[in-house]
Amino acid sequence: MPSSKRTLVVAGGGGGDALAALMVARALGLAPSEVAYATIVWERTIYDPSPGPRGPDDFATIKPVGAHNHAIDGTSALKDPAVTFIPRLADTFGVSYYLMNIRRGAKHVRDQVRELHALHGFEEILVVDVGGDILARGDEETLRSPTADGLALAGMYDAPVDVHVAVAGFGLDGELTTAHMDDINTELPLDTDYAEPQPITEAIASDFMSAFEWLPSEVSGMTCAAALGYRGTAEIRSSGMKVELTDESPLVRTYPFEAVWQRNEIAQACRDTTSLDETEAIVRSFGQTSELDYERRSAKNLEPRGDTTAPAILDEEQIETLDVCLMMYCDEAKGEGIDYLSIRRIAKVLGLDRNQLTQFRSYLASAYPDRLNPPVWVC
Repeated sequence: MPSSKRTLVVAGGGGGDALAALMVARALGLAPSEVAYATIVWERTIYDPSPGPRGPDDFATIKPVGAHNHAIDGTSALKDPAVTFIPRLADTFGVSYYLMNIRRGAKHVRDQVRELHALHGFEEILVVDVGGDILARGDEETLRSPTADGLALAGMYDAPVDVHVAVAGFGLDGELTTAHMDDINTELPLDTDYAEPQPITEAIASDFMSAFEWLPSEVSGMTCAAALGYRGTAEIRSSGMKVELTDESPLVRTYPFEAVWQRNEIAQACRDTTSLDETEAIVRSFGQTSELDYERRSAKNLEPRGDTTAPAILDEEQIETLDVCLMMYCDEAKGEGIDYLSIRRIAKVLGLDRNQLTQFRSYLASAYPDRLNPPVWVC
């Protein structure tokens, strides 16, 4: 029976986590009428050329709520040329999302949470992270997104209600090694309110899988694929990280906030931040690279974008060449034990920009319908 508790479900990393929040709420049996959603808005530079998360001033249309909050629905949009997929998620699945404005640091997020509690009277908060890097200590060399996770946790500190942290697709973001995951499983207790891991079932995954036709999220998509029965090794991200789709991948594990808070040292250090600059300095003090640093480097490598609605520019000969190159790469990958490539990995391997990727993906869907189930390509 669905839980009747009024719950604020927070997508800890934005992007794919915003979709994962919907899947996790279903898996945990939360009553749809009692759930409100909140998310960070932070897209990759191929879609949003300005590094960093977005605040309300970056939107051309967004609905103010109270003194500290703004709601994103299907009519919301960032100012050109930036693109976010949160409005389309809201429209597709009939929800709205409150914008967590981490640009102003953890203190402001806490103000937002308190105001939302006053407005809605929710009884608990559920922070959702796909991949599980939110459970890291902060000194792991494999971390790639410590800023968003640290601020998401720090923003929930001293919340007016109980907070839980839910993780799906454990290990599928490639940011935790097997040793890290073993340590987490040994050291972190599961939440007594959600004692047993709950699966994202095949039925749930089927309801959401179509979103990955347009949503560029690898980890949430891989989690869905695992729920649909995909098993084996996937190569993801620009760097070609290797992750394993296993029987454990679709499970949702829920942890008490206090245990995660005590473990995540970056989040603790970010507790009193009031800006992104402060947060970045803290992340660097742990020997980590901020997501913004990566995006700044990436933005420099992007050519002038021009009209983001411009038609794709691949001709038939180029598409045929890309097809041959992809098949050659797949043959090499299979020889190294790789079963799947993510769409993002294909874009990197073939050197495709956003418009080219859209066109080539459409070609793959038509030419190889049995091998493409976004974001998964079967080698």
